[in-house]
Amino acid sequence: MLYPNLKFPKRVGRPFFYTNFVATVDGKVQVLKNSKDYWPIGSKTDYQVLLELRAYADYLIHGSNLASEFGEITLNSLNKLSFAKMRKKLGRDSKLPYCIITSQPKKFAGFGNEVIVAGSDLRNLSQQLHEKGYKNVLVEGGPTLLASFLKADLLDEIFLTIAPRIFGNEDKKTLSLVEGYLFPKNTIKNLSLLSIKRLNSEIYLRYKIRK
Repeated sequence: MLYPNLKFPKRVGRPFFYTNFVATVDGKVQVLKNSKDYWPIGSKTDYQVLLELRAYADYLIHGSNLASEFGEITLNSLNKLSFAKMRKKLGRDSKLPYCIITSQPKKFAGFGNEVIVAGSDLRNLSQQLHEKGYKNVLVEGGPTLLASFLKADLLDEIFLTIAPRIFGNEDKKTLSLVEGYLFPKNTIKNLSLLSIKRLNSEIYLRYKIRK
C-alpha cells in the first residue's frame, strides 16, 4: 500500500473530509468531449491508490456529473469481494456507503439502495453524517463539487496524483481541479505539503488545507 496505517485528524462536530484526484502535468483532470478517449489519466498504480483511499473512508461522495459518467463503474468497484477484503483488513465495514449530491434525484433512481441521494446543503449534510457516526468522508468530485466543499470550508486534505502526461487545452474543453468558483484574494486556499511519494514517473502528493 502507498499509504499504510493512514491516520486522519479528528474534527469536532463534523467528519474529516478529504479528496483524491489525478491530474496531468498541465493541470487537467478531465476532457469534456470524448472524455473516455482521455481516460484513465493515471496508471494502474494510481487506480490502486484510489481504491486504497476509498478503503480508509467511512463514506464516499460523488457529484451528479461524476456519478452520471462513472457511477455504475464505481458501484461495481465497491461491490467487489477484493475491495470488501481490503476494508476488513483495515478494520472497516465491508460496505462503503455511496452518496450522490444532486438536485435531480430521479435521475439516479435506478442505482438502488446502495446509493443515497442527498441535497446540495453541504453543512446540513455534514451534520447528518456526523450524527450518523461517519468520521472520515472521501469526496471524489467532480471539480464543481470540490469547489463547493472548499467554499464551505469543509475540505481538510487533498491527495493528488500528478500523471506524466500533457493534454493541452482549447476554450471550455477541459476541466482543472476546481471549477465554477474563483476565490476572492482574501479567501484563496493555501496548502501545506504533508507527504510526497514517487512511483516510476508519477508523483503522489498529500496536502493539508490550512484554515
